[in-house]
Amino acid sequence: MSVKWVLIAPLLMVFLLDSASSGNVLVWPADYSHWINVKFILHELTAKGHQVTVLLPSYFQAANSNASSPFQLEVIPVPFSKEDMDALLEDFFYLWYHDQHDKPFWEFSIKLYDFIMKFYDLYKLFCDEILLNQKMLQKLESAAFDVLISDPIISCGELLAEKLHVPVIYSLRFSFGNTMERLCGGLPAPPSYVPASLGGLTDRMSFMERMTNMLFYLSQDMLFHQVFFKYWNKYYSDVLGKNSFPVPFPVFLMSTS
Repeated sequence: MSVKWVLIAPLLMVFLLDSASSGNVLVWPADYSHWINVKFILHELTAKGHQVTVLLPSYFQAANSNASSPFQLEVIPVPFSKEDMDALLEDFFYLWYHDQHDKPFWEFSIKLYDFIMKFYDLYKLFCDEILLNQKMLQKLESAAFDVLISDPIISCGELLAEKLHVPVIYSLRFSFGNTMERLCGGLPAPPSYVPASLGGLTDRMSFMERMTNMLFYLSQDMLFHQVFFKYWNKYYSDVLGKNSFPVPFPVFLMSTS
């Protein structure tokens, strides 16, 4: 290559290629440890000059924090207090860590189902305040976001992304039994070798523990299909105005610890 082209090539790149610029990021997070997980990513984005807006229901712990934040927190009022959420979580943790071992499996499963439906009803309040609120949707559309980052533990993130016509990125810490990671993210998880998250087992399992692990995976799969999809399918169809469920979670799945 001649010296002339060596000098001209950088100039052509300057004029023909788009220059890098900061992006406008919308975030649909989960709370507690999931929030800690995604907050690290958001700090890195703001440090690189990106504008970050986080949508939070008023019952989230993060929405009630007094600490200063480098990103904009858009708190959505819902008719459920942080104290009510804390009490509900305490009851759930007692169920998971005590009743799971002290109660018959069928009794524990019924209580777990009731808790999941309570959480879903709360998440639906949050979804309603945004997706069924035309003023809020117009406000978000006018902000011209480039991408939406969502934790799929809280539903409707991908639904909002579709309404705003922006791509969605998932940041998932973990789900019960690695269910979302396996069924939606394609994570290879042979039950004989990979212990299900929150199953209480390690990667060194006896034969009976492997059987227990397999049954735990199966129970979570059934719960996911028979509860999760059935609960949200009609809601998603009503919001979209068509009888369809958006493509399940991983357009791009980003997991951090």
